[in-house]
Amino acid sequence: MRLSLSVNGAPSIVASLSGPGYLSAHLNMSDRPKEKQHEKSVRINAFETGETETVSMKWPTFQLGVGDVVELRILPDGNGDAPIKIHRSSDSPYVLFSSIDLAKELIQAVSDFEHHLTELRHKSEEMEPADEHKKFESAIGAVAWELGQHLLYPIYRKHRELIPDDMKGELL
Repeated sequence: MRLSLSVNGAPSIVASLSGPGYLSAHLNMSDRPKEKQHEKSVRINAFETGETETVSMKWPTFQLGVGDVVELRILPDGNGDAPIKIHRSSDSPYVLFSSIDLAKELIQAVSDFEHHLTELRHKSEEMEPADEHKKFESAIGAVAWELGQHLLYPIYRKHRELIPDDMKGELL
């Protein structure tokens, strides 16, 4: 994927992404007096999504004024300008455990906890009014998301061999 961005006919920036992921341009206008934020800008961002690594890339942001012309052009695959900022998920402090045995133990503890929550969800469905059960289901969903974000995915980034087959692909 590759695209170019130019403002008022000036030389363009070319952003490219060679792997799976997202390449996007953002035109933003904000007027937030309480936050003292008044902005008109355009930028390109990309997220390259691999099985165990996400790479975030940013190109320069251009400030805009009334009457400016922004041109985006979709280009054939090829090289682009280097991003000004790159962040890799593997650099995150949320990559857990050098010990695979400890990683496996945590995965099992999370699995046991999720199993117990599922049992409670079934009981809630039988015993609680529908509106209370819905609240509990929503709370369980939030907890499951947090467990994935802060415990499981950080382990999977470090120990690719522990990723369950049904979760393999673009994930982390």
